[in-house]
Amino acid sequence: MKVGFIGFGEAAYHISSGLLEDGVEQIYAFDVNVDHPSFGSIIKKRVEELKVDLATTLEDLIKHTDVVICATSAKFAKSIAKEAVPFLTDKQIYVDMNATSPMVKEEIADIIQDQCQFVDAAVVESIPNFKHKVPILVSGKGASGFIQLSKKIGMNVTVINDQPGSASAIKMARSTFMKGFTALLLETLSISNKYNVDELIMESINESITSKPLKITANNLLTRTAIHAERRVAEMDEVIKTLDQSNVDSIMSQATKEKLMYLVHLEVNKYFDFEQPHHYAEVVDAINNLDT
Repeated sequence: MKVGFIGFGEAAYHISSGLLEDGVEQIYAFDVNVDHPSFGSIIKKRVEELKVDLATTLEDLIKHTDVVICATSAKFAKSIAKEAVPFLTDKQIYVDMNATSPMVKEEIADIIQDQCQFVDAAVVESIPNFKHKVPILVSGKGASGFIQLSKKIGMNVTVINDQPGSASAIKMARSTFMKGFTALLLETLSISNKYNVDELIMESINESITSKPLKITANNLLTRTAIHAERRVAEMDEVIKTLDQSNVDSIMSQATKEKLMYLVHLEVNKYFDFEQPHHYAEVVDAINNLDT
């Protein structure tokens, strides 16, 4: 099997490295930045290291490959699909691995799927750590065909369904937490560093979020917040004052306050007759019902 990457950045490089180690005979790459003054040298170094065949055009890449993986940037995913479609055949699989919204994946599927098999792919772990074995969720009409091929080359692929956008919807939901958590952790450690309590804070947070299964933690946090959001708005005012007076950016804490105010305005506590609900799912359902 011949694999081709549109874009040969970090993701394509690490996946290619693993694939070659696991027996894939040939990998092709095409990257418009190959002659870029800043990025070009890095791309060429990676290509040379792995002995990847560097295609000079997108057409050249596609005609030499069985599986075409687009791993560039979300903002270019749709335009690249439009450029690629004239060269694709029904014997090929086109995998879009960019972190786009489900809606964009649906649009790309509309462009691609009459020409070849389309796969919406969502990477859900760190690629450098796992290489080609990174967990990937896939959906779309080409998903079942892709998983058969991926098993032969040691990839860790899970089919969601045959609807393009489903895999990316999971990634977007997960990224809401993972990217938000990263930003919140940065803000937390910034203020704890000011007071030289980094280690204590890390130990405290670790105990709070890892001592129990996540579902139990979600039940504890969300059901109580549904009832006590208004009080917590006042608490966040004090948090923001502390950060501001310590010259620490408070954007995440401000966002937390806004989210709590949103619950207050929805009167979620009144919805539950001021009694703490039993399960976090009740809180989520209440918010979705009230915000209609």
